[in-house]
Amino acid sequence: MKSNSKSILYFLMIMLVLVSSAGIGSSAVHAATTSQTPDPKRAFSHMVFLGDSLTAGYEPGVKASHYDGFAPRVAEQGLFRATVQSDNHSILGLTSTGLDNYLSAVTAGTAITTKDIQSNLPGAVYSLDTVQAKKDIAQADLITVTIGGNDFLNALGSLNELPQDISSLNLDQVGTKYKINIDNIMKQVISLNPKATIVVADQYQPMPVQVGTKLYAGLNTVADQFSQIVDQTAKSYVAKGYDVRVAHISKDFPGKELAMTHIAEGDIHPNQIGYDAIARTFIQTIWGSKGYLSPFVKGKSSSSATPAIVTNGQPLATTYKPIIRNGKTYVTLRDVTTALGATVTWSNTSQTATIQNGKNKISIPVNSQKIKVNGATQSVDYAAFVQTTKGISKVYVPLTVLTQAFDYDVQYVARWKAVFVRS
Repeated sequence: MKSNSKSILYFLMIMLVLVSSAGIGSSAVHAATTSQTPDPKRAFSHMVFLGDSLTAGYEPGVKASHYDGFAPRVAEQGLFRATVQSDNHSILGLTSTGLDNYLSAVTAGTAITTKDIQSNLPGAVYSLDTVQAKKDIAQADLITVTIGGNDFLNALGSLNELPQDISSLNLDQVGTKYKINIDNIMKQVISLNPKATIVVADQYQPMPVQVGTKLYAGLNTVADQFSQIVDQTAKSYVAKGYDVRVAHISKDFPGKELAMTHIAEGDIHPNQIGYDAIARTFIQTIWGSKGYLSPFVKGKSSSSATPAIVTNGQPLATTYKPIIRNGKTYVTLRDVTTALGATVTWSNTSQTATIQNGKNKISIPVNSQKIKVNGATQSVDYAAFVQTTKGISKVYVPLTVLTQAFDYDVQYVARWKAVFVRS
């Protein structure tokens, strides 16, 4: 697609509203719709992400295995509060009718193909296992939905001759159908899981003002209308006692469309800046205005050569940084075990550290690849060692030895170069 073609430019203007599934955004900012005040400490241990390419994290030229959208960022924030399982059931090119069809099959537990969902789907999906999707949705405590941008696509007709004034296009039927579908989608999700927190996104507008003041205003108006539909739907379910919230991603894009999307390359999807902004809006909707957390303690950033360590949701504050040896992360024994609620005793005679955590007890001799776990000798690949810094000696042990011996949950987040450990 060439962005210097007038006809293609018009095409993109509307495709933004369409294919983005994030649609077009409005300059109006709405108050978050929620049935309760977001709790910054609330744990969501099972997250399910439903929707279109926005949920998938699509970017042009990026392999599906490398998509990095808002969903993994939300899951990463969840790690500060709990051990997290996340399941992405997004489908590229999905319309609200398609998602309604897909959820009908999920509810019934019947198999479905892309042709059954809607015609002309790209076929690139994370999963069409409706039985597994039904289990995931039923077990989730957080469910997110992005849908609606693609609804415009089938209503536009010829994309090569779009008017500067979109008021000449009859989009009323699209809005009416979308309103019916989004209500059906909420109804089906709630029927599968009435206790989950459900967060649905409104529509962002990726076209910059350079396309023309009148067209820009028109696109924003349509996006605002779609946002109102989402708001009204959410409020109707909140009134019935369900926790349905709206992530108003539309507010993130006005004036920054070129910087936050691939529109200059002929594609309306968000770039990494855009996905990060969308993620933060979801995060604020889920956990509140101060809900975004960082794994770094004061004075440390992702530029550090050593990973950040987060224990039970708290960044590990220690003067003694982790050490990388032979590709393994070593941590100061007492700092980490104390943070995880364990106790440590040290024998100068045997040069052995003994760690007790509940019923589990391990003994780790320095410079030995033999340790004892609850009295049984085990072999380890890497030995503990003592390092002296400014006259102070610290025992460093491989993080994997601790996590395996005590069955801690360990998650590595490459974005931050951070290790999350939870006891």
